Amino acid sequence: MPDAPLRIMVASTVYGFQDQIEQICATLSGYGYEVWNSHIRTIPLNPGMSNPQNCLEAVQNCDVFFGIIRPRYGAVVEGDISITHQEIRRAIELRKPRWFIAHRDITVARQLLKQYMFDQDGNINPDFNYRRTDIMDDIRVIDLYNEAIMNNVPPEDRVGHWVDEFYRVGDILRCLETQFSNPDRVREIVNQMNQENE
Repeated sequence: MPDAPLRIMVASTVYGFQDQIEQICATLSGYGYEVWNSHIRTIPLNPGMSNPQNCLEAVQNCDVFFGIIRPRYGAVVEGDISITHQEIRRAIELRKPRWFIAHRDITVARQLLKQYMFDQDGNINPDFNYRRTDIMDDIRVIDLYNEAIMNNVPPEDRVGHWVDEFYRVGDILRCLETQFSNPDRVREIVNQMNQENE
C-alpha cells in the first residue's frame, strides 16, 4: 500500500497575498502533498476551538511546515503576536521539519534598524520606537525573522535556521521546486527528524 501524502502546512499572512498563496498551495499539491492552509480552507477544524487554536493544532499534526515571512505582520487575535507568528514559533518549538522564506525588505530593514533596536551589548533598546510604514507595517516581522534564523542561539548550536529570501513570487516557486518537488526526499527527512525527536 502506498504511503499517504505528506501533510504540509503553509503559514503566511493572507490579506494582499491571496493569489500568491493559491499559487504556492497549488504547486505543492501538484508535487503530491496534502496542503493545509487557512486561506484555501484546507485546515482540519474543530468547531470547539478558536481560530488560533485550530491553526496551532494543524502545526502539531502536519508532517512538514513551510513558513512565509512577509513585511505585513498579520492578524493578532489572541495574545500579543499574530497567528502566523504563533504558528512559526510553534513549528520551531516542536522541531518540525520546516522550511522558511522571508521577503527581502525584512532582511534589509533588519540590517538598517538593528543599530537602533539594540544597544552595544546586544540588549533591546527600550527607547526604540517603530512607526508603521508602507514597506513594513510592524517591527515584529523582524522579531519573527530573528526567531526563524535562531538569532538568540549561538551559531555553533543552530539547526534548522536556514531562511531563504524572496522578492517576487517566482522566487518562492523556485524555492518550492528545489525543496519540495521530490516528496520521497522530504519523507526521508521527516522520518529521520521524527526518530531524532523521539
